[in-house]
Amino acid sequence: MTRRNLSLFALIIAALAQGSVLTAQAPSHNTTASAQHLKLVIILTRHGVRSPTWTQDRLNTYSALPWPTWSVPPGDLTPHGYALLTSFGQHDRALYAAKGLFAAKGCADASYVFIHADTDQRTLASGRALAEGLFPGCPPPLHNLPEGTNDPLFHTDATPTAAQSAGALAELQGRLTQPANLPDPALIPQLQNVLLNCAPTATACKPAHAPAAMLPTSELTAVAGKGDHLADLKGALPTASSLSEDLLLEYADAMPMQNVGWGHVDEAQLRRFLALHTVYFDLLHRTPALARLTAGDMLLRISQTLQQGVEEKPVAGALGAPGQRLVLLVGHDTNLAAIAALLGVHWTLDGRSDDTPPGTELAFELWETAPATYTVRLTVSSQTLGQMHNSRPEELPAPPMQTITPEACPSTEGCPWREFQRLVSSTAEAR
Repeated sequence: MTRRNLSLFALIIAALAQGSVLTAQAPSHNTTASAQHLKLVIILTRHGVRSPTWTQDRLNTYSALPWPTWSVPPGDLTPHGYALLTSFGQHDRALYAAKGLFAAKGCADASYVFIHADTDQRTLASGRALAEGLFPGCPPPLHNLPEGTNDPLFHTDATPTAAQSAGALAELQGRLTQPANLPDPALIPQLQNVLLNCAPTATACKPAHAPAAMLPTSELTAVAGKGDHLADLKGALPTASSLSEDLLLEYADAMPMQNVGWGHVDEAQLRRFLALHTVYFDLLHRTPALARLTAGDMLLRISQTLQQGVEEKPVAGALGAPGQRLVLLVGHDTNLAAIAALLGVHWTLDGRSDDTPPGTELAFELWETAPATYTVRLTVSSQTLGQMHNSRPEELPAPPMQTITPEACPSTEGCPWREFQRLVSSTAEAR
């Protein structure tokens, strides 16, 4: 090759190289949807499938036949519940890898995950299961207060004023006057039939012996609560809610169908009974005055953690350190219901509205949609009843997911960061 040809060849190579650099740099100036960047995800999740919190002796007072026995103490996460959450964590890893938050495999990104769990066995074990699903072989460490102590993030230790308590009680009582807030009146007698070891719709139910305690028949009324429950309800609904969820736990723990409601409850009937639990939770945890008192501090700390992601420097009250990509809060259905109420969000998954079965995840995604412009997008996901009942959690498909938008946000594409901050601030000012 002549010297002239060599020079021409060098010019061509240089031009190509410059063009490749320009091509590689171009996307950083692109403000289209393809250039959006997911910076941080905060997931508030309910623990996985547990055993009933009541002892079997207490449960047996409400039924003609003994309730099934469980392999774990009351209220603890079951082995099947652990496996379900490990599967959930695997799907979370795949989901957020597809969104560019993590690599699809490996341990390099584990240090960018902060997991904080409440102090019950079921929440601690749930945090470990999710961590193993997210990063097999190198799970991120769990952060928690000493087991059995009160964590004010999940159970507020703030003492309401007398005026706040009275106002919340009056608001709850007011909701009881609206039929739309109450369950189908046929459901409680149907549940009582199951407890008597009869078919739900039986008209002439004659049990071998009557339970020591029948479902209450008194009128539903709001009463002062105990502990971290600022209010409660008197009547059949609280007990019916608890017992209907225990039927769910039997089904979700993959028990044989002859053990689910003593063989009287299939999935279709279970779905009907679960309305008792959903209605009770709507009244107790979605009544605005109660939600503000019980979950206002948690929502503020979620907002502070998102702010830390925006500013990339420490923010007082934030969870985890700057630079974290996933913050996972492992708590309870009470937390999910109250936070959803404060944000004004609703959902329908697996054919059930605003339900929070074991493992439900409420995710806050912080997106940089343009340079220094941020949007908060919310999703909710939960495993279906069929998925939870499946005896092989490792083979489950991804849980269904729904995008949800707070009522105060102007766009269904997400909540502009400043608008989200204003929403949280207005909630704090209303307390």
